[in-house]
Amino acid sequence: MLLLAGATGLLAAHVTVFALDESIMQQSAVHYASGLPHSLVHDADARATDRLYSLVLSIAYRVTGGPAAVRIDHVLSALMFVSAALPIYLLARALLASRWAAAMVALLSVAVPWLTLTSALFTENLSYPIFWWVMLAICAAIWAPAPRRDLLVLASMGLLVGTRVQFVAIMPGYLLCMLTISFWRAPSAQGGTRRLRAALAEVIRRFPFTLAIMLVLVIGVAYARTDGHWHAHVVRLLGSYTDVVTRDGLPNDMTEGLLVELIALGLGVGLIPVIVSVPWYMKRLAHPQMDRHWVYLAVIGAVLLVFLVLTVYSQGGYLGNFTEERYFFYVIPVFWIGAFSALAEGRLRARELLASAIGFAALCGAIPMLSPLSEETAFLAPVESVISHVISQRTAGLGLTGLSVQDALVAIVLAGGLLTALLWVRRPGARLWWTIGVGALIQLLIAGYAFAVIDGQVPGIQGRTSGSATSLGWIDRHAGDRTVTWLDNLSTAQPLANDVTAAGLAADQSHVTLFWNSQVGNWAWAPAADATPVEFPLSALPAAGTFTVEPTSGLLAPSAAAEGLQEVVGQTESPFLQLAGESVAHSPDGFLTLNRSSRPVRARWMSVGLRPDSYVAAGTPVQVRAFGAAGTALSVSMTFIALPAPASGQGRSTAVVIRLGASRRKLALRSGASAELRLTSCLGAGQSALSGTIEAVRAQPLDGSLVAAALRGVSVSSARCDGAGGRRREDRLSAKR
Repeated sequence: MLLLAGATGLLAAHVTVFALDESIMQQSAVHYASGLPHSLVHDADARATDRLYSLVLSIAYRVTGGPAAVRIDHVLSALMFVSAALPIYLLARALLASRWAAAMVALLSVAVPWLTLTSALFTENLSYPIFWWVMLAICAAIWAPAPRRDLLVLASMGLLVGTRVQFVAIMPGYLLCMLTISFWRAPSAQGGTRRLRAALAEVIRRFPFTLAIMLVLVIGVAYARTDGHWHAHVVRLLGSYTDVVTRDGLPNDMTEGLLVELIALGLGVGLIPVIVSVPWYMKRLAHPQMDRHWVYLAVIGAVLLVFLVLTVYSQGGYLGNFTEERYFFYVIPVFWIGAFSALAEGRLRARELLASAIGFAALCGAIPMLSPLSEETAFLAPVESVISHVISQRTAGLGLTGLSVQDALVAIVLAGGLLTALLWVRRPGARLWWTIGVGALIQLLIAGYAFAVIDGQVPGIQGRTSGSATSLGWIDRHAGDRTVTWLDNLSTAQPLANDVTAAGLAADQSHVTLFWNSQVGNWAWAPAADATPVEFPLSALPAAGTFTVEPTSGLLAPSAAAEGLQEVVGQTESPFLQLAGESVAHSPDGFLTLNRSSRPVRARWMSVGLRPDSYVAAGTPVQVRAFGAAGTALSVSMTFIALPAPASGQGRSTAVVIRLGASRRKLALRSGASAELRLTSCLGAGQSALSGTIEAVRAQPLDGSLVAAALRGVSVSSARCDGAGGRRREDRLSAKR
């Protein structure tokens, strides 16, 4: 187990690409690194009860920060995931006679394709081991009921729900087992009514804590639904998961959503264990014996079935190519327990194994596997994406272009079932190496391929280990112990950060910066500058203030709050707002700059009226101001980029007129061209600002409106004045396509 954790942790420590959910986990971890327990309760990043995993991650942020903490947490996540082998081993020991078989079940239950989740800071890394500790506690409580065991179930379930609110779905299964097993054990000679009363009395006596919590919960829900604020209560408790509770009706494709996950899980454990374990479970559970072995199996099956159904309901049914196996992979130890149990008994018949294979093949033929293989599906849906990719590649290489992935899977499953039936009947000595050996080999091959995708070893897929984590932590390296403020001055047309690519918003400049630099602790905004307000999770940080810029001096107001802006990170040469001060460091791609603000805090440049994508809109002159010391000259360089040429290739030119101080220039650009315009003007005595406008005089259509060129960058520097204060020098105009 430790060797497996070390190997996966070593790879995970080199991962530099992350998903948006990881940045949420990371931000909560930074938040919990101080101010406990208040910070744990008041967390704007957390999703409902999902806080325990981030609390564990926060340990690294108490010791260090930035890239070092991320690496530590990746390794820690690998250790947490594989620690699930411990409760699985203990549960398998209760169900299997062989200690070695139990050890194999435990190890094969963690050496799975979903081990790739350790390459991401996802809650599943902690919820997987806790899930099986809860299952172990539930089995013990149902087999030998006692208040202390009931309390242990609730405590462990509380920890589990603290990782993901999804696991509330275990409680209905626990209640179902509690009631049915108690009824089954009641003396049957008493008759139905007396037997039911005896069962209820036993439940009250043996499970008092669960019943008390359920009673409080029922009363609370009933009150919340009658006081007219039901939805508000749910939103306050569940946040972004509110729609799960307030959803009306059942999704139409819940069955497809559940079956496609069962296909992925079955293939992920190597197919053969599923073909063998399913008929064994059906035979074993069909004959209740009320011994420990049967009760444990029945409880595990009932709890998992309820959990799976409620989980597929909560995700909204079948998600198609957005399917995520990470919500369902918790059930995989069951297949290995069933396979080893079937081997120990050896009572399966050929027709039972063939029926199991035919049924599984029918599922594969009925429901397509749609997830494309990418650096993200390699851990969100590793089995579905890897198998679809590999089969497509192999069939194309063999010239079997007419053979679909579904057709190939059906043929593979049927062939596997036929071989399994033949070996079980004619070669009993080969059962072990075929069922366990081949199954484990297929499982490890899928896992290895998914890890190869993450490591960038599969052609055509970038992987998640590109880039340098050290360089991405550039702010923490230069800021020391100071809290850095994020200045909201970015254009919505910003490029991806340092060529880091991931799905959705994870490659956004603010997300990448926030993820790797724990010193970014708040944000500031000047609404008049027209930049788009910060997005989540950056918006969950405390606001350093909302500021205005005094138009004649450039000073930020309110001044008391502005004095707290010591080190500020924002877009280099932002066309919206720049603060005066000393440049400390730049991001690896040069797009962002860490700036030590001047005292008093003042602006160097500000514009009012630009579109958020920094285009100049027709009919809306942009008001601009550059600030400097009175009696000196300011050299202002502006970079404009015209709209790209349309697909037809018939581009048109746009033109803007720039006025700044005593300078005036007209700039015309053809589609796709860019130009840098430099203007130098003197500030008069007592004058600290150059004011002007940028106006569109020839525009092109964009998003339903007319725009001229985009102002992509502005550089303001000091220069020498030639003569009296009103004279200016126009330096140069350079253009390129």
